[in-house]
Amino acid sequence: MRYDIVIIGGAIVGSSVAYHLREEGFAGSIALIERDPQFSHAATTLSCASIRQQFSIPENIRLSQFTLKLFRRLKETFGADADIGFREGGYLILAGEAGLPILKANHETQVAEGADILLEDAGQLARRFPWLSVEGISAGAYGRSGEGWFDAHALLTL
Repeated sequence: MRYDIVIIGGAIVGSSVAYHLREEGFAGSIALIERDPQFSHAATTLSCASIRQQFSIPENIRLSQFTLKLFRRLKETFGADADIGFREGGYLILAGEAGLPILKANHETQVAEGADILLEDAGQLARRFPWLSVEGISAGAYGRSGEGWFDAHALLTL
Protein backbone atom coordinates (compact mmCIF):
# COMPACT_ATOMS: atom_id res chain seq x y z
CA MET A 1 0.00 0.00 0.00
CA ARG A 2 1.24 3.52 -0.81
CA TYR A 3 0.65 6.72 1.14
CA ASP A 4 1.43 10.33 0.41
CA ILE A 5 2.58 10.85 3.99
CA VAL A 6 3.68 8.29 6.57
CA ILE A 7 3.92 9.43 10.18
CA ILE A 8 5.83 7.16 12.54
CA GLY A 9 4.55 7.53 16.08
CA GLY A 10 0.91 8.22 16.82
CA ALA A 11 1.13 9.84 20.22
CA ILE A 12 0.68 13.58 20.68
CA VAL A 13 3.14 14.80 18.04
CA GLY A 14 2.23 12.30 15.33
CA SER A 15 -1.51 12.61 15.95
CA SER A 16 -1.25 16.38 15.96
CA VAL A 17 0.64 16.41 12.66
CA ALA A 18 -1.98 14.18 11.01
CA TYR A 19 -4.87 16.22 12.44
CA HIS A 20 -3.41 19.57 11.38
CA LEU A 21 -2.54 18.34 7.89
CA ARG A 22 -6.25 17.59 7.41
CA GLU A 23 -7.28 20.87 9.04
CA GLU A 24 -5.06 22.75 6.60
CA GLY A 25 -6.72 21.00 3.67
CA PHE A 26 -4.26 18.25 2.80
CA ALA A 27 -6.31 15.76 0.76
CA GLY A 28 -3.67 13.08 0.23
CA SER A 29 -3.44 9.77 2.03
CA ILE A 30 -1.90 9.68 5.50
CA ALA A 31 -0.68 6.62 7.39
CA LEU A 32 -0.20 7.05 11.11
CA ILE A 33 1.86 4.13 12.43
CA GLU A 34 1.87 3.47 16.17
CA ARG A 35 3.26 0.28 17.72
CA ASP A 36 1.32 0.88 20.95
CA PRO A 37 -2.24 1.75 19.80
CA GLN A 38 -3.52 1.84 23.39
CA PHE A 39 -0.75 4.35 24.26
CA SER A 40 0.10 2.30 27.35
CA HIS A 41 3.80 3.07 27.09
CA ALA A 42 3.74 6.35 25.17
CA ALA A 43 5.68 9.28 26.58
CA THR A 44 2.56 11.39 26.11
CA THR A 45 0.40 9.32 28.45
CA LEU A 46 3.24 8.75 30.91
CA SER A 47 3.97 12.47 31.18
CA CYS A 48 2.46 14.86 33.70
CA ALA A 49 0.16 16.04 30.86
CA SER A 50 0.35 19.73 31.50
CA ILE A 51 0.36 22.97 29.60
CA ARG A 52 2.04 26.22 30.57
CA GLN A 53 2.98 29.54 29.03
CA GLN A 54 5.95 30.27 31.26
CA PHE A 55 8.76 29.89 28.76
CA SER A 56 11.71 32.08 27.84
CA ILE A 57 11.17 32.19 24.08
CA PRO A 58 8.11 33.51 22.23
CA GLU A 59 7.75 30.46 19.98
CA ASN A 60 7.14 28.11 22.92
CA ILE A 61 4.64 30.52 24.44
CA ARG A 62 2.77 30.78 21.13
CA LEU A 63 2.74 27.00 20.75
CA SER A 64 1.11 26.68 24.18
CA GLN A 65 -1.41 29.39 23.33
CA PHE A 66 -2.26 27.59 20.08
CA THR A 67 -2.81 24.35 22.02
CA LEU A 68 -4.86 26.15 24.66
CA LYS A 69 -7.24 27.42 21.97
CA LEU A 70 -7.68 23.83 20.77
CA PHE A 71 -8.38 22.66 24.34
CA ARG A 72 -10.99 25.37 24.83
CA ARG A 73 -12.89 24.40 21.68
CA LEU A 74 -12.68 20.61 22.01
CA LYS A 75 -16.45 20.09 22.28
CA GLU A 76 -17.06 22.36 19.31
CA THR A 77 -14.45 20.53 17.24
CA PHE A 78 -14.83 16.91 18.37
CA GLY A 79 -18.38 16.76 19.75
CA ALA A 80 -20.25 17.22 23.01
CA ASP A 81 -18.59 14.21 24.66
CA ALA A 82 -15.05 15.45 24.03
CA ASP A 83 -13.50 15.90 27.46
CA ILE A 84 -9.84 15.74 28.43
CA GLY A 85 -10.41 16.81 32.02
CA PHE A 86 -8.52 20.06 31.51
CA ARG A 87 -8.18 21.92 34.80
CA GLU A 88 -6.66 25.35 34.83
CA GLY A 89 -4.36 25.86 37.76
CA GLY A 90 -1.35 27.97 37.09
CA TYR A 91 2.27 27.10 37.47
CA LEU A 92 4.27 28.90 40.13
CA ILE A 93 7.91 29.36 39.21
CA LEU A 94 10.09 30.70 42.01
CA ALA A 95 13.46 32.43 41.96
CA GLY A 96 16.02 33.43 44.52
CA GLU A 97 18.22 36.49 44.16
CA ALA A 98 20.51 34.88 41.58
CA GLY A 99 17.62 33.76 39.36
CA LEU A 100 15.59 36.97 39.62
CA PRO A 101 16.94 38.66 36.46
CA ILE A 102 16.05 35.58 34.39
CA LEU A 103 12.59 35.32 35.96
CA LYS A 104 11.94 39.00 35.21
CA ALA A 105 13.20 38.74 31.63
CA ASN A 106 11.07 35.65 31.03
CA HIS A 107 8.05 37.41 32.53
CA GLU A 108 8.51 40.36 30.16
CA THR A 109 8.59 37.97 27.20
CA GLN A 110 5.52 36.10 28.45
CA VAL A 111 3.47 39.25 29.00
CA ALA A 112 4.54 40.62 25.60
CA GLU A 113 3.09 37.43 24.08
CA GLY A 114 -0.21 37.90 25.93
CA ALA A 115 0.30 35.29 28.64
CA ASP A 116 -1.62 35.89 31.87
CA ILE A 117 1.41 35.64 34.16
CA LEU A 118 1.72 37.62 37.37
CA LEU A 119 5.12 38.48 38.85
CA GLU A 120 5.03 38.81 42.64
CA ASP A 121 7.65 39.49 45.29
CA ALA A 122 8.13 37.24 48.32
CA GLY A 123 5.65 39.19 50.47
CA GLN A 124 2.92 38.98 47.85
CA LEU A 125 3.60 35.28 47.40
CA ALA A 126 3.33 34.67 51.15
CA ARG A 127 -0.08 36.38 51.19
CA ARG A 128 -1.34 34.50 48.12
CA PHE A 129 0.06 31.13 49.26
CA PRO A 130 0.19 31.20 53.09
CA TRP A 131 1.45 27.60 53.18
CA LEU A 132 4.52 28.52 51.09
CA SER A 133 7.82 29.22 52.82
CA VAL A 134 9.37 32.19 51.05
CA GLU A 135 12.72 31.93 52.79
CA GLY A 136 15.36 32.53 50.13
CA ILE A 137 12.70 33.43 47.54
CA SER A 138 12.93 36.82 45.85
CA ALA A 139 9.94 36.52 43.52
CA GLY A 140 7.65 34.13 41.72
CA ALA A 141 5.80 34.05 38.43
CA TYR A 142 2.26 32.70 38.67
CA GLY A 143 0.09 31.72 35.71
CA ARG A 144 -3.38 33.06 36.48
CA SER A 145 -4.97 31.37 33.46
CA GLY A 146 -4.01 29.33 30.44
CA GLU A 147 -1.98 26.78 32.38
CA GLY A 148 -3.01 23.50 33.90
CA TRP A 149 -3.30 19.74 33.62
CA PHE A 150 -5.29 17.33 31.48
CA ASP A 151 -5.81 13.65 30.73
CA ALA A 152 -3.34 12.90 27.94
CA HIS A 153 -4.87 9.52 27.14
CA ALA A 154 -8.28 11.15 26.70
CA LEU A 155 -6.72 13.67 24.32
CA LEU A 156 -5.09 10.95 22.23
CA THR A 157 -8.31 8.96 21.96
CA LEU A 158 -10.70 11.75 20.95
